[in-house]
Amino acid sequence: MTDSSLSIRDVERLLESSSAEARIDTMQKLAGDLEKGGLTDAERSLALEVMHCFAADAQVAVREAVAWQIRNNAMLTAELAERLVKDVARVAFPILRDAGSFSDELLLDVLSDPDAGKHMAVANRHTVSARVAGAVVETGNVAVVTALLRNPGAELAEPALHRALDRFGRVRMVSEAAATRPGLPLAVVERLIAFVSDAMRATLAHSHGLSKDLVDRLANRGRESATLRLLRPALRGDEDVEAVARWLHANGRFTAALLFRVLCAGDVALFAAGLGAKAGIPAENARKLAWDDGALGLRAVLKRASVAPVLVPPFQVAIATAKRMGYEGSDNRRDDFQAEVMADLFAALTPTNEWVVDDLLLQLFDGASDEVIDRALDHAGLPFAPVRGTGT
Repeated sequence: MTDSSLSIRDVERLLESSSAEARIDTMQKLAGDLEKGGLTDAERSLALEVMHCFAADAQVAVREAVAWQIRNNAMLTAELAERLVKDVARVAFPILRDAGSFSDELLLDVLSDPDAGKHMAVANRHTVSARVAGAVVETGNVAVVTALLRNPGAELAEPALHRALDRFGRVRMVSEAAATRPGLPLAVVERLIAFVSDAMRATLAHSHGLSKDLVDRLANRGRESATLRLLRPALRGDEDVEAVARWLHANGRFTAALLFRVLCAGDVALFAAGLGAKAGIPAENARKLAWDDGALGLRAVLKRASVAPVLVPPFQVAIATAKRMGYEGSDNRRDDFQAEVMADLFAALTPTNEWVVDDLLLQLFDGASDEVIDRALDHAGLPFAPVRGTGT
């Protein structure tokens, strides 16, 4: 036995110690013995049995170490792989990303798990079938879909590309990841023209042989039609705004998420009224604190409004965008503000390890039509349907 091989002392240490470190060290030596070969059939069978035991260890750290050790190794049997991919994301990630020969059915079952870490692993596999890629686009968050679009081994059919743009097309990193994929259908190129930067637009035009006049027309059409109506309570006056804000707060409906949606939709008056209602101060005071140039005003009023500290940065970015644009809530600049604030939020805050922030940001993309807005308003429990503005 070499120094890296499993010795009697290793076995004794494993039996005597309850530490994860001891078991990980033992597992690595055992894996080394298996990789080198030279074991008898009986020894190899016993070693694999022990490895299965480590893969079922009570400590996540031990199971994670096993997964990384055998992710692309002959020791990874079908039975062991299936066990590990059903584990928590930390354990499943290396197996899902690096191990081959998984059926589409197994990967689709994995994607039904809401854990974004598993979705990210599937999106980064060496090859992703069109069927699985479509499911990733449908269920993954913005970071996962971006990773899938950047993966040259992912087969993305045209409907999946359109769906990715439906969900996250206005997020810069998504549209640019899509724009760099080779062999894009012309219909997808036309949609991307409306989303990407001038430089990326020129690249698309050159790659696909589009004239400058056509590109300009497509860009203008996109700016006119690709509006994002998330939550649009353009009410008749200040009294209506404050009445609705008080009603929502009194009935426990003005959550931090709804407050954030209102702000990013460009309804500054309702945001100030809602923040004031939650903080127990006049709307004008809430507005002054939120728009204060110092670092303390917004934090103080959000804390008083019972908004979790982890959610302060998204509010800071959105308000900074409004201040930079000089946006006060007018209808004629609403669409421009929505596009700018979403781009700024995702540029500043993604990727993030704070799932509560991730979920908050993703809510900005789940209401692109009046029908969805109406469902959101109904879910929020508004006592009456607000009057939407007539601006485009």
